[in-house]
Amino acid sequence: ERPHQILVRASCEGAAEDALLGAATTRALVMARQKPGVPALVYAECAPGDEARMDALMALGYRDEDGLVRTARALRHGPIYRRLPQGCTIVRDYLADENEGKFFLERYNAMFGRSRDMAWLKGLKRLPDFARLLMISPTGLAGEMVVWSEEGRGVIGIALTSPAWQRKGVASYLMDLARLYFLDRGLSEAYFDVRTRLTAAARLAATSGFRPAEMLMRYPAIEVQ
Repeated sequence: ERPHQILVRASCEGAAEDALLGAATTRALVMARQKPGVPALVYAECAPGDEARMDALMALGYRDEDGLVRTARALRHGPIYRRLPQGCTIVRDYLADENEGKFFLERYNAMFGRSRDMAWLKGLKRLPDFARLLMISPTGLAGEMVVWSEEGRGVIGIALTSPAWQRKGVASYLMDLARLYFLDRGLSEAYFDVRTRLTAAARLAATSGFRPAEMLMRYPAIEVQ
């Protein structure tokens, strides 16, 4: 809903912080308004415990409505309770095919507004227990989930659902598949980092048994219409 996004980052001495954040925010707002008719989001990073920076940002008009939250859950054996959508099948791969890797990067970059390349994907594939879980419909890809492990815990790294298959249980089913995948590898806990502004991701985490464990970063923002 906010296709034009500008991130303000500032690293400076405390005495200069207000001035630098103010100047950067002013410049960001000018840039946002250079695309008339395109809704924009100007946002900044603020460590969870940095109240001085949050106060400075709030004084500039930012609103503290978003953050990166780590959600976690214990993993237990049991059947998949979600129903596989009619006509869909499940495939597991490791993105070994170069063309598949290119298609995945195109979808990922388009969905999240990134510019990841093959070097980034190669690094991702080297992570422990890396796998991609796909749900295929008769007309093409319904959804996919990329998982791996870190420090003995499963990681739900990337979850994508095709627009035509949203709100049809695709991501929920893949979350259950990931649970079984992690258990097969001897993992007893998993986490899923979500942006609170992305309500669909937060809802998916909650309905899949994940509970907020830690705020990793706060993202106060200014909306520009």
